[in-house]
Amino acid sequence: MDEQRQLTIISKKDYEPKALSLAMRESGIDTVAKSVRSDVVSINRLVRELGYKETAALIVMQLARLEMMLNVSKQMHPEAMAETATMVVDSCINAGVGVNVADIDIIFKRALKGEYGKIYGGVSCADVLRWFNEYYVEKSEACVQYNIEKSSEYHYYSPRSTELAETRERERHRAAADYYRDLMNKKKK
Repeated sequence: MDEQRQLTIISKKDYEPKALSLAMRESGIDTVAKSVRSDVVSINRLVRELGYKETAALIVMQLARLEMMLNVSKQMHPEAMAETATMVVDSCINAGVGVNVADIDIIFKRALKGEYGKIYGGVSCADVLRWFNEYYVEKSEACVQYNIEKSSEYHYYSPRSTELAETRERERHRAAADYYRDLMNKKKK
């Protein structure tokens, strides 16, 4: 995406669920690997540019659209939806994998397709946070792969220093992936 398009995505109008989905479909960003390679605006930047409450409100809009599309019988209470959105924004900020607008769209599309499991009755805060945590593991692994590919482009490094840098990068991202995996396992128990 060019810089101008990246900047226009941070307006509230462009982040409405329909506009976001259309922009992401047009951009072709529909996988984790493509998201890692993209320059789509991050959630951290949305918080800085729009504000924390406004960013959480945008997540609420995504949740409401998801419930509408799934035609759930038991909808989330508005306060529960707002709290869930707040927890999602906090989670995105602290994920350490550079969550961006495309990632949010991918996660909600996967939930809509049932890729995170069948939704019985309604969507809960725990469901949504589990989706995000599963996605963070996948994104962390995609970041490792991307960094390995990127580092191989620089041939002027000696093989030993390149191997050391790749090893450190892999270890860092695997530690993040292990953290999220452990977190998921603790929540299942």
